[in-house]
Amino acid sequence: MAGHALLSPSAAHRWLNCTAAPRLEENIADSGSTFAEEGTLAHAYCAKHLKGFLGLPTADEDAEIKQLFDKYHTGEMDEYTDTYKTIVLEKYNAARAKTPDAQLLVEVKLDFSEWMPEAFGTADAVIIADGTMEIIDFKYGKGVKVSAVKNPQMQIYALGAYSQFSFEYNIQRVRMTIVQPRIDNLSEYELSTVDLLAWATYQLMPKAKEAFDGKGHQMPGEWCQFCKVKATCKALADLTFAAVEQHPNPKTISPEEMASRVLPMLDTIKTWIKGVDEYTLEQALNGQKYQGFKLVAGRSVRKITDQEAVMGALSGLFAEDAYMKPRELKTITDLEKLIGKKRFNEICGEWIDKPQGKPTLVPDSDKRPELDTDDFSKVDLSE
Repeated sequence: MAGHALLSPSAAHRWLNCTAAPRLEENIADSGSTFAEEGTLAHAYCAKHLKGFLGLPTADEDAEIKQLFDKYHTGEMDEYTDTYKTIVLEKYNAARAKTPDAQLLVEVKLDFSEWMPEAFGTADAVIIADGTMEIIDFKYGKGVKVSAVKNPQMQIYALGAYSQFSFEYNIQRVRMTIVQPRIDNLSEYELSTVDLLAWATYQLMPKAKEAFDGKGHQMPGEWCQFCKVKATCKALADLTFAAVEQHPNPKTISPEEMASRVLPMLDTIKTWIKGVDEYTLEQALNGQKYQGFKLVAGRSVRKITDQEAVMGALSGLFAEDAYMKPRELKTITDLEKLIGKKRFNEICGEWIDKPQGKPTLVPDSDKRPELDTDDFSKVDLSE
């Protein structure tokens, strides 16, 4: 199994909702990002920790670490990947207490082609035991909290692992666990293998066939965030414009209409706007002309290229304190990266204050407590 599967498990949330997406994205190369490279390094450390415990070779992980270490390694990464190792080994020991021959497998190659044409992938860790098998996935990102509950990527991994190992073990249930240590997120979800196979038969397989055969339908929504064609998707553009069209009052939008039509669409609208902005700039830089628009140099910030030379030039004219700043402490984020979040909190936690955040309008389903509007005067809205 080489290359990338058209029906990627990591993108399942998107193509299960928008079955047209895989073929629309098929010939668009991944642009890559610093976040992806940072995640690759963190995953390499996770695998190295577990393989080291199991006495397995780590040549592949060592090569990735060597390549990315100088650019992305931090004390924070050591702390969080060690947290992942601790969680996995605790679960492994618990499984062995019930099933002495339970297995811990790391970076497991799985085949999903029984349910999804030509599909495959790699699970970070799988604990196989009688009764309950567990799939564990490490997420290093901190921008979006990822839940394991009814997570299609995790359920696809569970299907692949069940297919591969159910002949050796009496697996009746599967537990899916997401470890996202940078935001203290440990999410778990469990279901019977009967329910898992029913989901695969009646939901996954029909959608996968539709998507693979190129007969899918465009269905925009919050899953568009990471779609490669979001900027040029006509269905997403139409949905965005429809959110503010055809109102009873053509001049203003009522609070009721704002709540029922615009606010639920806000994240999707932002996704489309950001996608169009990034896409058109990239295309313009590659020579594409847009009538009525032109490329210009944006605002830039002056910077000193040789600080020693400037200090030498000014030293004979002024006292040092006139042109030199006092020493400055690095930011909290930089200090946490230096020594790790937990260690920094142990040493300096008593001197850290976290003021109330800027008010944000969210759906009632959000778990955060509602603010009292009488307290708004205490919050800085200028940020």
